Amino acid sequence: MSTYQEFCRLRDLHIPGVNAPKHTEADAFFMAAAQLAVPDGYKLVPLEPTPEIIAAAAVAIWPTASPADIALARLAAPIVLMQMDMAPGTTVDAVAGMLATMAPAYRAMLAAAPIPPTAEQHADDVAVDRFAAAMKEKLALARAKGRGGWDDPEQCSLGDLTTMLRNQASGGDPIDAGNFAMMIHQRGGNIAPPEFVRADGIEHAVLQTVLAKRFSHCRPGYPSGIAAWASAALADDSEIRYPATMTPALADVLGLPNFRTGPIAHVYRAAGAEIRTKCEDEQAFVLDRYLRLAIEHGDEWRTAAEADLKAAYARAEASKTVKS
Repeated sequence: MSTYQEFCRLRDLHIPGVNAPKHTEADAFFMAAAQLAVPDGYKLVPLEPTPEIIAAAAVAIWPTASPADIALARLAAPIVLMQMDMAPGTTVDAVAGMLATMAPAYRAMLAAAPIPPTAEQHADDVAVDRFAAAMKEKLALARAKGRGGWDDPEQCSLGDLTTMLRNQASGGDPIDAGNFAMMIHQRGGNIAPPEFVRADGIEHAVLQTVLAKRFSHCRPGYPSGIAAWASAALADDSEIRYPATMTPALADVLGLPNFRTGPIAHVYRAAGAEIRTKCEDEQAFVLDRYLRLAIEHGDEWRTAAEADLKAAYARAEASKTVKS
């Protein structure tokens, strides 16, 4: 049995009649490590007997010895005769009869021996041990599915590991994030800072493909509106540092549905913006405008968008007054 299997066995033990684990994960981890550090067929026992051990031995010597115990006693009897001054005429069978009940008593004493106590640990160490156990469990499940290669630079680069870590850290499983961090650490690497690219340096087709995937859940033909957004972004002469990884602000903007962007686009159209009346173009216009605000203002993009929309509304109202 492996250390991991023994850990799982101890962790899953429950107190009889109570829906509660018998051991914490940290205790189960150290108990498994301590027990499996001893060769098969052996057991760690205290140097001094406990009351439970003595009681178990006393109870065990009363039953009749088994044939195997008697055979073992016959092998031990000559050793006793050689090392002790026995009364003249004492036979091997006589000594074996006295020794026969010692084997069941020995087994009873071992069974009654307590599990070695775990050393008192700081809360930090306990938390790290539990987290490490959960990480090992996740890694074992991944290996069972045929995954691996993180320690081979030819199969997985540090850049790949950093990307996977960022994906988990931005909204994934902390256990997976911990494993990716461990892999980077063991490879002797560091978590590289996020890279940025200029929006006007992105190939039109690449940008359109990325955004089309983001909106793949929409109705067929919808990505045609993405092309308009991409063209507008690439035609702008100003520099925009577009993050290489998704940020919360960008996710908020890109997640705006058309039933919300439509009314917003109507305000900008009334204020003088040239927007075709197709749903896709209206959404593309709003996405373009608000993505720029998200890149510039980050988490405060909503405040900036609200101010921008109010200004557009004021221009639309002023235009109505002039026309009237």
